[in-house]
Amino acid sequence: MSNPSPSGTARRPLSPRIDELLRACVHCGFCNATCPTYQLSGDEREGPRGRLHLIREVLVEGRDAPLDPLEHCLTCRSCETTCPAGIQYAEILDHAREQTNHRRPWAARLTDRLLARTLGSPTVMRTVFGILRTTRPLTPHLSGAIAKSHHLAWPAVRHARQVGLLQGCLQPHMMPDLDHKAAVILDHCGVSAIPLGPACCGALPHHLHEAGKGRQSARERIDQWQPDWVGITSTATGCTSFMAQYPRLLDDGSARTRAFAEHVADIAAFIDPHNLPQLPPERRMRIAFHAPCTLQHGLRGHRRVEAILRAIGHTLVPVDEPALCCGSAGPYSLRHPGWGRALGRRKWHALTGQKPEQVITANIGCLRQLATQADRPVRHWIDVVYDALTTGPTGGHD
Repeated sequence: MSNPSPSGTARRPLSPRIDELLRACVHCGFCNATCPTYQLSGDEREGPRGRLHLIREVLVEGRDAPLDPLEHCLTCRSCETTCPAGIQYAEILDHAREQTNHRRPWAARLTDRLLARTLGSPTVMRTVFGILRTTRPLTPHLSGAIAKSHHLAWPAVRHARQVGLLQGCLQPHMMPDLDHKAAVILDHCGVSAIPLGPACCGALPHHLHEAGKGRQSARERIDQWQPDWVGITSTATGCTSFMAQYPRLLDDGSARTRAFAEHVADIAAFIDPHNLPQLPPERRMRIAFHAPCTLQHGLRGHRRVEAILRAIGHTLVPVDEPALCCGSAGPYSLRHPGWGRALGRRKWHALTGQKPEQVITANIGCLRQLATQADRPVRHWIDVVYDALTTGPTGGHD
């Protein structure tokens, strides 16, 4: 029989995998230098190193330590990029959250369940964004994140190279033309996009402590995948990054799951900058690019997007604290509005310090978050490339 902990709760041995990951931490503290919540609070408990210590206290020692720091984490994975030991922090945190969900206050669990039912309902979202479009004159700061549909046609499938393009939960309601524009760009580059959805990648229920529903959505997406596709992607980096994690999420060891994840890539990977037109000088802008955490730390693909924006003629201005999260993090800004607003303000100041004409990003959640701060346009980079492709460019590169 295991010895009781000081709190009277029996010790629970970790799985060999999680125990190995926890032991790999060398406690250097480099992670705190890029952790958003630690940067705001200066509290060791609100940084990755402190959270790993808390997880060991709760899961190994069985202590009744407060779980708030685990809830405050944005899972931005900036610490993973920084960590010299290669700690798989997100995997540890996901495990801890699932194991401790029953200990969270009932009000927090109820809030998460309501958010999951609301944000995950196409009917509710269609109604909400229909109202917001009607009242757009009253909310001009959100105009970039809530667009009208121009009912663009999806290009016919005509190329041998094909990718599955996931249309997620929220984006089709917020920016209904964005996936169509992405399909047009891919078609121009010799790739046919096969529409998948609107459908959930599983990230939304997963982040709202409904891991079972997250896994169910993951299995449904894997069932949709065709092995002869050259890839599977999304215009929302949050969805793409989450799909790349399916083998860890499902832990089923199947060849199909692994093959699916190996085909997941950011949409920029399928767009050749040399196939895109250059804008005439009078239409080129100084822009600031916000690389979402899911693109920068999850997919490690932000340089490709930057190369595409430069290829069509725009100048990218330097951005302070480029690794800092904007505070959106899926439903995080709704669950923890104080942290979300503080990070949004800090990120906006970092992005606009060099006075760009526009701010460009790659994820619908980041776009919505930044638009609430905006005193200038905030756009998705797919919109920017589509405009270059369809409104009078000068032609291809030399």
